[in-house]
Amino acid sequence: MTPLQMVLAVLLIIVSVILTILVLLQKNRQADASAVNGSTSSSFFDKTQGHSKDAALSKLTIIFGAILVVLVIVTIAVTLFV
Repeated sequence: MTPLQMVLAVLLIIVSVILTILVLLQKNRQADASAVNGSTSSSFFDKTQGHSKDAALSKLTIIFGAILVVLVIVTIAVTLFV
């Protein structure tokens, strides 16, 4: 295993762990869907309170997902051609 492959493997592990944590930190969307049925009584302020946090987590999840895909492609290319 070359040093480049080792660095890529460590980066893959780090990005995977970060992505997993980001996904677990996101709000459960199913709880919002139950509000349509009228099963919960919440005000407008309750619904919009965590919107900025959820939006930031969503953007970070997309960014780290894209980084993970690029790292996987680079790792496969390096493994095949080096």
